[in-house]
Amino acid sequence: MNYYCARCGREWDYPVSNCIFCDGKVEKIDTSEHVIDDMVQVSIPTEDHPIVPYYVMLLRGPDGSYKFKKTFQNHEIGDKIHLESEKYDKCTIGIIGTGITGRGIAEVALRTGNSIILKSRSRGALENTLDKLSRNLYKSLNIEESQLLLEKMTTTTDYISLAKADFIIESVVEDLKVKRNIFRILDSVCDPDVVLATNTSSLSISKISDGLRYPERVVGLHFFNPITRMQLIEIIKGDKTSDDTLSKCADIAKKLGKVSILAKDTPGFVVNRLLFTLINEACWMLEKGTSSVEEIDKAMKLGANHPMGPFELADLIGLDLCKEIIENLNCDSENIMSHSTNILNELVRKGYLGKKSGRGFYDYNEQLNYC
Repeated sequence: MNYYCARCGREWDYPVSNCIFCDGKVEKIDTSEHVIDDMVQVSIPTEDHPIVPYYVMLLRGPDGSYKFKKTFQNHEIGDKIHLESEKYDKCTIGIIGTGITGRGIAEVALRTGNSIILKSRSRGALENTLDKLSRNLYKSLNIEESQLLLEKMTTTTDYISLAKADFIIESVVEDLKVKRNIFRILDSVCDPDVVLATNTSSLSISKISDGLRYPERVVGLHFFNPITRMQLIEIIKGDKTSDDTLSKCADIAKKLGKVSILAKDTPGFVVNRLLFTLINEACWMLEKGTSSVEEIDKAMKLGANHPMGPFELADLIGLDLCKEIIENLNCDSENIMSHSTNILNELVRKGYLGKKSGRGFYDYNEQLNYC
């Protein structure tokens, strides 16, 4: 039996009630080998467990006793595990960006027991993110539990602090020049074995990693909003991305309780190539007068069984981001998509960016159709 501080991670092989370093609560850890006699997958989110799927294992100990254990890792019945390894199988994740996506990745990382280093350009942005993260955690956890998670987060405005991370995820504006500059800095401050992942939704991984000393550790790790609910992560392999990097990405996806797929470094990858082709075509149909916003949305919901129509989805994503992705796909050498429509461009120019601004294709202040 070992003893482990849930706050700072220190351990002892003799009984301790409170950590002498941080006064945190010390827990017993059973280090003996257990056999998985049964396991069920839970796929319905609750307030206590908003991230799904997770698994409940029935474990048989060496003395014949049984215990239940929750985990985000999928195992086979009959597998032998050490509970200590389950406890410590966490890492420190560096996250660059404090927008909706960066904040979502941070929340998921904390809820799954990982430590994070959150980097933004300003202290004000970091304080705002901390406030929003705290409020989200308080919805399903008590104050003490929330504070224990938040204590696993450190914040910074410089890149040097990210050198302590085991894995880094960049989530900033969809601008190739900006991302290339960030990765140039990371390439110089991080150890060669640290994976540098970008959450780009449409830019080329190979172009981002071009000219770096260690391009083999650069990879795409594309999350989907809302990140606390959406289970998919696209892992994007660049021209020089190594198999070891891809393996680490699959492992980090499991640690975050997500399901991953592997895609080549092609325009839009898998989801966005299909999704924004649909959104852009809907915009062209609207501009040509084929049908109205509401009718097109209704057609896709009732005729194709989509949970929401293309205009509702565009408003949820953000019309500025939609415009950026469509233009990125249009500018690519494969020429897979038409340019963005005048209607979309005009909405973005006026600041009507969708739900986040209160108005887009729909007016969310009055719940009226805008176009």
